[in-house]
Amino acid sequence: MARILAFLAIILWGALLSPYPTAAFIAAVTAALTLPVYRWLRARMHKTAAVTCFSLGLVGCLATPITIVTVMVVPQAMEGASRVVGWWQAGHPIPDSIAYYLREAQIFLIKYVPEASLYINKFQDNLTSIGDSVVRKVLSSGIGLAGDTMNMAWALCLYAVFTCLIVVYIPSIRRLILLALPGHDDMVDRFGKVLHEASRSVFIGIVFVPIIQGTLTGIGLGFLDVPDPAFWGLLAVFAAVIPLAGTALVWVPCAVYLWAVDSLASGLMLLAWGCIVVTGADNLLRPYFLSTGIEASMIVLLLSIVCSIAVFGPVGVIAGPVMVALALQAEKESKLLSKKSDI
Repeated sequence: MARILAFLAIILWGALLSPYPTAAFIAAVTAALTLPVYRWLRARMHKTAAVTCFSLGLVGCLATPITIVTVMVVPQAMEGASRVVGWWQAGHPIPDSIAYYLREAQIFLIKYVPEASLYINKFQDNLTSIGDSVVRKVLSSGIGLAGDTMNMAWALCLYAVFTCLIVVYIPSIRRLILLALPGHDDMVDRFGKVLHEASRSVFIGIVFVPIIQGTLTGIGLGFLDVPDPAFWGLLAVFAAVIPLAGTALVWVPCAVYLWAVDSLASGLMLLAWGCIVVTGADNLLRPYFLSTGIEASMIVLLLSIVCSIAVFGPVGVIAGPVMVALALQAEKESKLLSKKSDI
């Protein structure tokens, strides 16, 4: 009877959380990561005080980056967007230093490829059409800004509440799981340990390393006097999680911009900074941190991120490696169970 009630409770909790799968999953990963912090607080103070301190700390960790982005980056982002829109509406003129090379390349192609002019004109028409649609999207995006902000605030509130509930009631959750799976205490503890280690490595490798890369990108852009370095640094943080391309999506166009408005030497300096410092930090730090908590090759982890992003969206950056870690542990547990059955 107890096992039936445990299964029923699990099904009911799953049904309650099913409308918010992203918030529930990220909350579970965060709870696995921060559980030692709550246990440290609980060992030193009353439960109410420990829950209060943990909740305030979690809210502070959420509010700090949001405040920094709002105060430092949003004004630069708005200014940068207005510049791009104004440049496009002015006919998107190309600097002479770049226009010269584009004309030479066009003359070379037309000379040696008879049908090149047809494809060049078609490409220019498509580029203009895409640019116009992007500009219209930027101009109209302010209409849904309030609604998007409210949805984000609601998602963050759910995430914080779910995280606190999971951390506080983890003993009850463990007892419920053991009622559904009696006699598997060690297996449940091993899965919990794997989830904690995977969450820690994913947080450092997928979240913290991109922040380092974005900071390094912003420093390089600021040193070379690129406008709005904080905005481009923030954009590099989000671009850093994209496999293969990464932060190059930011500093390569900026290097072309420096070549156009300043000099070729400035563009080459930014390219060297991006290739050696920014990309080097990614190549050194990300594999190291991910390998400390997940026993899988970097290729497998990259494929898991790509596939998870395609299925789950942005949350796939975290879901992919964590699911790989749990799948590998499930494989180990199945081998242990088969050995026990053979004995």
